[in-house]
Amino acid sequence: MRDRTILVTGFEPFGAYSVNPSEGLAKAVDGRRFGACAARGAVLPVHHADAARQLEALLAETGPSAVVHLGLAAGRARVALERVAVNVMDYDEPDRAGFQASGGPIAPDGPVAYFATLPLAAILHALTAEGIPAYVSNTAGTYLCNQTLYTTLHAVRQRPDPPTVGLIHVPLLPAMVAATGLEQPSMDFPLMLRAVELALGVVASSAA
Repeated sequence: MRDRTILVTGFEPFGAYSVNPSEGLAKAVDGRRFGACAARGAVLPVHHADAARQLEALLAETGPSAVVHLGLAAGRARVALERVAVNVMDYDEPDRAGFQASGGPIAPDGPVAYFATLPLAAILHALTAEGIPAYVSNTAGTYLCNQTLYTTLHAVRQRPDPPTVGLIHVPLLPAMVAATGLEQPSMDFPLMLRAVELALGVVASSAA
């Protein structure tokens, strides 16, 4: 029987950051098995239009049973399991194309918000049971992470058997905090990776 696919995406570096841990995490799980599922890792551009186009192609190519987006959230001390995607683009800084949204909708014909469909409570339990700081967050921001989560949920909404979809935010890496010289929380990469592995294990079990 062909493996089911979990599509895992991260983002390239953006803004003042020369690295993005979500990129490394997506690459680290690419091709790995989680239960009866195979992870397909991909890195999205920090570009308002190109990210959506690439995501559309990935969804068509992989036909995933689940989609787990990963993103960076500076200032957060714990792994954040995002509950809600809102239909707004309001960027604190321009994307890599120089575009800076200021309150427009992601999908003019779409609802105000979508709820993520991953088993967030089960993922949270798995993470905290292993001592990984995590919580369920009610805001994914209004930048590319939120936009990607919303775009995915909007794209699969009418499928007869849609994939489960969600977004996980991770903190800054220690080296990123060291480079800023600011008082900010961080998490090392092996712990982030373990969090993603545990989350994908839960997602694979729920997709079985």
